[in-house]
Amino acid sequence: MTRARSLLLVAVLVAGALAMPIAGHAAPAHAATGLEGVPAYDHVFTIVLENENFASTWNTPAPGGGQTYLQTLRSTGAFADEYFGISHVSADNYIAMTSGQPATPLFNLDCMVSWGLCETFEKVLPDGGRSIADQVDEAHKSWKAYMDGMQTPCQHPPLTALTDPYQNGYATRHDPFVYYPPVVENAARCNSHVVPYSDLAADLVNKSTTPAYAFIVPDTCHDGHDSPCVAPDSGPGGLDSANAWLQTEVQNILHSDAFLTQNSLLLITFDENGISDIPGCCGALADVNQLVAGGAPTVSGVAAIGGRIGLLAIGPGVKAGQTISTPYDHWSYLRTVEDALGISEHLNLAGLPITQPMTDLFS
Repeated sequence: MTRARSLLLVAVLVAGALAMPIAGHAAPAHAATGLEGVPAYDHVFTIVLENENFASTWNTPAPGGGQTYLQTLRSTGAFADEYFGISHVSADNYIAMTSGQPATPLFNLDCMVSWGLCETFEKVLPDGGRSIADQVDEAHKSWKAYMDGMQTPCQHPPLTALTDPYQNGYATRHDPFVYYPPVVENAARCNSHVVPYSDLAADLVNKSTTPAYAFIVPDTCHDGHDSPCVAPDSGPGGLDSANAWLQTEVQNILHSDAFLTQNSLLLITFDENGISDIPGCCGALADVNQLVAGGAPTVSGVAAIGGRIGLLAIGPGVKAGQTISTPYDHWSYLRTVEDALGISEHLNLAGLPITQPMTDLFS
């Protein structure tokens, strides 16, 4: 097949996939019933880490023995041990988590060449780059994306930039919301919703200022991506720095007014694994995504997509201390969040019958 015909096939697959029909008191012991068997939550927090293998993250003892902080959290929540990324490039995974889109050639390059080209690609999609942000706003709920290392709200490269200057510390490719035209082209909306991570502390003081949907991304030192950390950050990086960051920041969330007095859910996962671990998932979508991503390699007939990464859910209504082995991925994550927030619309691949909410994480 010629390259031109290959690119045409990719375009058809992407367009077809994206044009599919869219389908003051102690915290309560159990969340109320939500949609599709997922409990209803007042607040859903998500922390996304980076590029670590499943075994080293969740099972390998800490240096000197014992468990890492992230491993100790498993006993307090429900753990999906067959949870997978959808690509081995960051941007694809963040876009999948927040809009249900498949991997695409531009985002498969992390938009390093041109942020503007990727934003324009979103603009010409059938839905114009619709995301969880639009769904939450339309449900009359609140949302914020908290970006560690971000210097100014809605930070992104200039439209005409040929390279992305934000690759260490705050990384544009880890901030999906600055690619969605309905968000980024509305300066007031973007500046008030896509904010530096330092804003989270003030928002957590009271449940009324805590958003219903909080998407939290540590910088490239604190998320495990850099090893060692790159200036201005310092430290070993990798899982050591990620666990140190989590040990402080997760407790701030779990002891917040929203978590102590309302139904709140914390989800912790990774964008992808470190490639050398179990490679792929999940059924027919693996083959579609493999083509859209530009022909990812296969291992034993399974598309080597984003790798096995795991997801931990903490909050009322989860099966604390239990491990769930149902295969899930970032599209399952989005569908679960939509259900948890009472949103019946499921974006793009999150709306396919093969994509199921992670109901067995909950009691």
